[in-house]
Amino acid sequence: MLQLPADENPPSRADYVAMVEDMDANIGRILDTLAARGLAGNTLVVFTSDNGGEWLSRNAPFFYRKDTVWEGGIRVPAIVRWPTVVPAGRTLSQVAVTMDLSATFVAAAGGDAAGAGFEGIDLLPILRAAGPPVERTLFWRVGPAPAQARAVRSGNWKLVVEGPKQLLFDVARDPGERDELTARHPDRVRRLKAQLDAWEKDVDAEAGKAARPPGA
Repeated sequence: MLQLPADENPPSRADYVAMVEDMDANIGRILDTLAARGLAGNTLVVFTSDNGGEWLSRNAPFFYRKDTVWEGGIRVPAIVRWPTVVPAGRTLSQVAVTMDLSATFVAAAGGDAAGAGFEGIDLLPILRAAGPPVERTLFWRVGPAPAQARAVRSGNWKLVVEGPKQLLFDVARDPGERDELTARHPDRVRRLKAQLDAWEKDVDAEAGKAARPPGA
């Protein structure tokens, strides 16, 4: 159950630490069981999260937290283990989203990820060979209208839109999103905003189709 600072008897950071330690111990039990049963070499294990840390966590060097489109709300850990396929001990700079996992799991099982129509990409070629990063354009939207926050990242450039504010960052150089660059790159802001508007229009149209009853 989600608890917030204003709730009666909110949890403490000690509670949060205990939960993280318990999660860590039980993930270890799962990995030990895979090894004991001889399944570790043929099992793809992914550890990640759906959003950035909550108010009890520390997201440094990233700014802000869950339920935002700032890096502290969307940048999450992603750890992959598949001993017979993915080389161990590497850190990759590839930008990825959780939607990539569907395509990756289908490909890992021998299916046709490319022909399945997934929004994400199959990450296995990158994980296997550690080739150069694939440049991505990704979008986010948080909260109900009219107070929605939106963002688009294309390559290393990220545009955050909060109400009338448009804020541009180079998140490779400035992951904490402190150096705001709209005045220096107005053309890039316009291009990213156009991409964001087009994506949002497409998403809303698709949601409208899904909400209509059959035959409507």
